[in-house]
Amino acid sequence: MSSPPDLSTNITPPTPTAQGIYPGWWIVFATGSGQLIQGGFVFWSMGLYTATFEDVFGAPRAQINLIETCLTVATNLLSPVAGILIDRWSIRHLMMIGMAAMGLGLLVLSQAGTLFHVWAVWASLIPLGVLLIGAIPSAALVSRWFIRRRGLALGLTATGSSVGGFLIPPLMTWMFLEWDWRTALIVAGCVCFAVIPIFYCLLRNQPSDLGLSGEPDAQQETPAAKTDATVSIDASDWGIPDLLKSRIFWLQMVVSGSLLAVTLGMLANLSLHAKDLGVTGQSTALLYSIIAICSFSGKALTGHLMDRLGIQRCGYLVCCFLSSGLLILLLQQNYSGLLAGAFVMGLGYGGVVPLWTNMPARAFGAGSVGRALGVMNPLHIPITATSAPLAGYISDTTGSYDGVFWMYGGCCALAAIGLTIMGSVLTAPDVK
Repeated sequence: MSSPPDLSTNITPPTPTAQGIYPGWWIVFATGSGQLIQGGFVFWSMGLYTATFEDVFGAPRAQINLIETCLTVATNLLSPVAGILIDRWSIRHLMMIGMAAMGLGLLVLSQAGTLFHVWAVWASLIPLGVLLIGAIPSAALVSRWFIRRRGLALGLTATGSSVGGFLIPPLMTWMFLEWDWRTALIVAGCVCFAVIPIFYCLLRNQPSDLGLSGEPDAQQETPAAKTDATVSIDASDWGIPDLLKSRIFWLQMVVSGSLLAVTLGMLANLSLHAKDLGVTGQSTALLYSIIAICSFSGKALTGHLMDRLGIQRCGYLVCCFLSSGLLILLLQQNYSGLLAGAFVMGLGYGGVVPLWTNMPARAFGAGSVGRALGVMNPLHIPITATSAPLAGYISDTTGSYDGVFWMYGGCCALAAIGLTIMGSVLTAPDVK
């Protein structure tokens, strides 16, 4: 079931002229802004938070990394409900609620007095914000506005996270050092509230809200889009029980879960690995900025290539970049190795979210994206929720991150196997 038409048309995105911009690109801009906030203040700054909270609370790294676990578990458990709401209610309103939750969460986090308080915020308000302004609503909304250039649009939307990763961690690091971490989080929360008017002005639930029938020239699909579309059927045919019976759905879960485990785990632990090598402060922030810059290019490139080469080949490319970056970090344990590893891994990071969000859109239809991604998230928990704490445990017990790099290399291999099996399933007569 699609969301109801948006009746709040007092302020609307620019409407297209004969040679004007398609309003869907304003949707890409707005959803990209949401991912900038989510990525910059949450995921890309995770390493800064873990390193800071280790010093503030003096807890073992395994406990510090439970921050990531709280976020992952809460997000994944809530995502099926969020997915249903995204497919049935106003995404515009949901994203405004999510941005308010994110801002409030950062403000409350700034007043945390114990590690338990930090866990509580990362298990409640922050996950709500992540769910409602992040990849799932963005993918669902963009998929409604684009068909022929869906991969490119999803890739560009995901670049918002990379822009946030480039801009926000250095800014947060500066505020942490020049002021203090509490003041920095208050500023971050206020920024979130300032973005809400952008959502109100630019977001619309579907083209019909502006009197449009959809993307111009949508019938001129690329060869890869036509191939992937052979398994796409109407959203009404894909209820949650149907999704859980689909082989394609489970393969997508394995592929995306394995790759997300690598990206989330390394974002939380790269700063700790750098700290072990004597690298701190702005030098560590530079690593995240490099990943973010390369991720920006990787997202746009992956989105562009998925419309032409298909999902499977792009997935192999993502696995190759991630595993190569891990190998560099394993073999070159110095600052030069950190820089090189961040560069190569960043290209792989960029492809993970477009790959994850494009697979359900191609397989199950734009109207099912929210449900598919929402149901998929809880199934990621055994992989993603244990990723960062397990990495911290391995580091605590072995004194190095070598075992962590091997573990994440295995996740890349598992994703590649899933992509290979998925290709054979896609060519089978019965894809369910």
